[in-house]
Amino acid sequence: MKRITAADIEQMRANGYDRSTIAEAEARRNECRRADELIDLVRRAFAGVELDDGIGLRESDGIDDYAGLEELARLRTTDEKHDWQKIPADQLNYCNAAPSFLDAKGMRFHTPAFLVTELRGEFDQDFIGRLIDESYSATDFPRLLTNDQCAAIIECIRFYGSIMNHGYESDRIDAAVKRFRRA
Repeated sequence: MKRITAADIEQMRANGYDRSTIAEAEARRNECRRADELIDLVRRAFAGVELDDGIGLRESDGIDDYAGLEELARLRTTDEKHDWQKIPADQLNYCNAAPSFLDAKGMRFHTPAFLVTELRGEFDQDFIGRLIDESYSATDFPRLLTNDQCAAIIECIRFYGSIMNHGYESDRIDAAVKRFRRA
């Protein structure tokens, strides 16, 4: 999501932008505030989640590149395994196909990193869209999530469903919410 700051809006006013353009920017700024709230929600919900024996980010990139077992083992040693918040945005962007190769534990560990990076406007792809469309390989990963983690993902999905430029149909949002809702 493209981020806009209060300073950006003030600059627009100083440059004489019309009222409708400024109103659109202010609406985008409100979306950014909501994204910041969601970032805090995701951080709290996924605090302390570790990779365990799941597939890591660089390892998944190796799988994507058809690396051999030795290379995959080497890549795994370079993966972050304990604190998803230490994974830099550029690494997530580089390994943007990871959801297609991560197992359930890998998805549980990397989902908050992808979510936060996307909500900060630093992810060049559409991870939340992958959650909406269920375009990830570990379709069983929601069973590993806590109620709070599911709730945070649902809030991110609903948020993206409400952003006009993404254009997700309500039935797609409802289906995604249902996949992450706890009984």
